[in-house]
Amino acid sequence: MRTNGIVFKFSLQLTIIVAILFAVLVLSNVYSLEVVRNNTLSNARNTLLLYQANIRNDLSNFSKDLTEIFESHVDTAAAYGQLNESDRYFSAIQLKKALTAKMSGYDSSDGLFIRLSEERLLAQIGSRIDSDDKLMLIDFIERYAFPPDPSLDMEEWKVFEIQGVHYLFKFITYSGMTFGTLAKADTLLAMVNLTGSDRNQYVLSDREGTVLASSDGGLEAVATLEELNGAYGGRYLTISEPIAEFGRITHLVAKTSVFSKLKLIQWTIALLALVSVVVVPLVLRRLAKDVLKPVLELVKAAKEVEKGQTELQIPDGSPYSVEFTRLFHSLRSMVREITDLKIQSYEEQIERSRAEIKYLQMQIRPHFFLNAISTVTSLTYRNKNEEIRSLIQHLSEHLRYMFKGGLAVVPLEEEIRHAVNYIRMQEIRYPDQIFYMLEIREEAGRSLVPQFLIQTFIENVFKHAMFYGEMLSIYIRAGIETREGASFVKISIEDNGGGYPPEWLKSFASGEEPESGASIGIANVRRTLQLLYKREDLLRLSNAEPSGARAELWIPATPNDEPSTQEE
Repeated sequence: MRTNGIVFKFSLQLTIIVAILFAVLVLSNVYSLEVVRNNTLSNARNTLLLYQANIRNDLSNFSKDLTEIFESHVDTAAAYGQLNESDRYFSAIQLKKALTAKMSGYDSSDGLFIRLSEERLLAQIGSRIDSDDKLMLIDFIERYAFPPDPSLDMEEWKVFEIQGVHYLFKFITYSGMTFGTLAKADTLLAMVNLTGSDRNQYVLSDREGTVLASSDGGLEAVATLEELNGAYGGRYLTISEPIAEFGRITHLVAKTSVFSKLKLIQWTIALLALVSVVVVPLVLRRLAKDVLKPVLELVKAAKEVEKGQTELQIPDGSPYSVEFTRLFHSLRSMVREITDLKIQSYEEQIERSRAEIKYLQMQIRPHFFLNAISTVTSLTYRNKNEEIRSLIQHLSEHLRYMFKGGLAVVPLEEEIRHAVNYIRMQEIRYPDQIFYMLEIREEAGRSLVPQFLIQTFIENVFKHAMFYGEMLSIYIRAGIETREGASFVKISIEDNGGGYPPEWLKSFASGEEPESGASIGIANVRRTLQLLYKREDLLRLSNAEPSGARAELWIPATPNDEPSTQEE
């Protein structure tokens, strides 16, 4: 065996690696056990914190339902004692319906009740409580002395044991009446794991350490957490977190489930390393023949592709393995795909150039400049020199912005200034008929957007929604919005005109290109967004309520590093 051969080098390197693995394996036994234990405790604590948050969220929702019932119906309940028998009946039905409505959801509490007086109780118990327990609960509520003991804080959840089952109660007492809600401890524990995917043990306890509920799994009945630790401390890892409303939640992780499979894996690794010492030297010689020759063929073919050949030449009749045959075919497909992508890239550049020319042509609108000249002529006859100077100044700024270049990206605040400049030119033409409002967030204003993006829609507004003698309102908003985990600049442009024709909206949404001259600017904007950002969901057109058109755009947020120069 040659010392510079690949088989010898692989054998030597493998021997060194196997020796190191044996040494590392011995040292890793103790370390891995500790790592697994710490990771298990960390994962268990994270799960426990999630369940703790779920329970607190459930209790918060139960409290919110109780508060809403109290605030919405306290006046009805307070007037109950002053009503005649007939009115009391309808008042009770109204209160009962309110309780039923709140209990209709799956995530509602196990019961809501209103104690109108010592003789009159309205209660709605949830479907998670069986009939015998419902009667027991109603009997307990009827016999419980209201108002409660002054030492109890009615803003907290109170734990009561009823026939060996623990329930959490919360009351609101007002003018001799009591509004209350209740939740079974077992229900709270079941609601935190709705999917049933977590098979570990969980225990709920109150502030004194009394066990309120435990999950299924073979735990013997224990009354307190102290007894639980004494009975299962040797077999389980215990993690506990407080629940401010009533006590604690405890997670028990079986030690056997954590460490049993780890030892088996370690012995398997040791056995595989021992086998590899014997088998690998025998296999390497065969691999050298099966691997080296195909690799050399691949290198040769790659050099041919590098020289400009567009097809990867695969030798015919060579006894290559299935894997290398597939690799040859995959590389040939990849070379073809690269060639196709180059062609597609060239075509896309050509199409983009065409779109840019079309976009530039769209900017040169003779009718706009003719209208501007006509407006200047009209103003000269009326000796409105100040308006003429203002219009010429706005027109020069408009031209300066136009000739910056097609399909360039500019800060949104610069595009907004250009749109406002255009609106002010129209204000000179249509005095006292235009109202516009801007709401541009600072972080959105610094983001880059395609040039002429907003102007296209503003021109469309004046073309289709501007009429002599009628007031035109334009509202432009921009802010940062998150879609699918990415930040976008959302731009909304609204007017109070007649809106888009429904048939046109339908055809535009289906992707149809408009007829020549019919909203060609908006169609070019859509195509520009597709070319620049490779997405087709960045433009949405709709009609606003009660009237008007709305255009919504989402531009991927690209901050401009240059300092902002927008005037306030």
